[in-house]
Amino acid sequence: MTLIVAWLLLPFLGAFLAALLPSTARPLALGATLATLAMGLVLLRATCPWSLELTGPLGVLLQADAHAAPFLLLNALVVLAVLLDTWGRAVPGPFLLLVMVLLGGLNSAFLAVDLVSLYVALEVVGVTAFLLILQKREPQQLWIALRYLLVGNSVMTLYLVGVALLYLRTGSFRIVALADPALGSQGQAVVLALVLVGLLTKSGVFLSGLWLPRTHAEAPAEVSALLSGVVVAGGLCPLLRLAGLVPSLRSVLLVIGLASALLGVCYALADRDLKRLLAWSTLSQTGLVLISPASGAFYALAHGVAKAALFLVAARVPSRDLSQWSQQPLPMALAAPLLLGSLSIAGAPLLFGFWTKDQLGEAVASLGSPPAELALLVAMVGTAAVYTRLCWRPLAWDWRDPSIGALLLALLLLAAGLLLPGRLPAASAVVKSVGVLAFGVAIQAGCRLLALGWARWRSAPRLPGLPNLERLQDLLGCMALVGVAVWLTLLPLEAPWLG
Repeated sequence: MTLIVAWLLLPFLGAFLAALLPSTARPLALGATLATLAMGLVLLRATCPWSLELTGPLGVLLQADAHAAPFLLLNALVVLAVLLDTWGRAVPGPFLLLVMVLLGGLNSAFLAVDLVSLYVALEVVGVTAFLLILQKREPQQLWIALRYLLVGNSVMTLYLVGVALLYLRTGSFRIVALADPALGSQGQAVVLALVLVGLLTKSGVFLSGLWLPRTHAEAPAEVSALLSGVVVAGGLCPLLRLAGLVPSLRSVLLVIGLASALLGVCYALADRDLKRLLAWSTLSQTGLVLISPASGAFYALAHGVAKAALFLVAARVPSRDLSQWSQQPLPMALAAPLLLGSLSIAGAPLLFGFWTKDQLGEAVASLGSPPAELALLVAMVGTAAVYTRLCWRPLAWDWRDPSIGALLLALLLLAAGLLLPGRLPAASAVVKSVGVLAFGVAIQAGCRLLALGWARWRSAPRLPGLPNLERLQDLLGCMALVGVAVWLTLLPLEAPWLG
């Protein structure tokens, strides 16, 4: 137990020492990251969880188990890639210090199984992410960072109200208390709705996650890699724990997850900015994580590693405007991680993303719901079409100016797909994956031909765009709408006021 406490405190201690001795920041950050990687590997093979209770039954309760292991690995790999990517160049003074605080906050969030400790950990992560977005101190970044902080604080206030109601009914702050019969069906619906609004927003899922695109577009690329790769996982991990504890929640998360996947795909297909496209894709893929509590953690690991690689590449591409990519060859030093990351998220065979998508498909098929299977298939085809846009460009055989962190993550995607499963994929899974990719390519080709044909008709009216849902008032309204919808869905039909 002492080892777990020392490991959890290590990133914060490293940040404190880095503030006193700035020259030690890089090795301290690297050491804390490698310690997290080691802990994730240990927990991945652990047969029983390690629990740690501090300050009594109403205090901190941490649980180091196999459920947290993939998220710890994700945290370590993404932070390690960002550190390597920035190793040879100057970064703003507090950057490495903040990265260590972020690492420690996320480690605590992944292990916390009491709602108060989870709140503290997520608030540490939110404030740290706010400060990371503000690196360049530009006016637009200031507004986006403040908006991110305002949205996060608003939903976490509702989260705290839900935690207080839970304590009044059950006398406990533990996550397992959300399944306590003493809470009552109506009380459970209210508490779950309040808690879920906070966690869904932190996870960047569906309407609650509409803060993602503009935040990613304005943040530095390495910060976007952290946000999309691992910060959103701070809310996903407890959501998957909740889905395992409260069976009635699984159908709600299934609907929210599929709706998020389809919404994100639609906007990603329509956006021409590289970083915004990747952010919309994150909103889509985090939705898919919630569909299956059993396989969601590894799906989050595969997606987070690939998405972090793509954001690190985005810092070095000649232009973020995809409409100009056909005239600008991309050096192989950047094309390799771009291709491997894109193909992994699209589910190409023998990459890590292929195996996690196969597990997800099996989990949805076991539900016996044809509409859910159809929605998942549409989301997967749409994802393939989205990432076809990134692969549809000429390449140049030039290995200069590599993104070391992105290349490392891309090679890990390949190695994990080849080595971890320990078996050959089923022929049916390969055929399905190739078919999904082929349909995605065909859809993207059709969209390009349609756009070219439409552009040739000068008198043709402009195609209508998708509605803008990213204004602050829309963000707050959408979060309230999601909370009310979750409450009404979980509310028992025999509630008196429903008649």
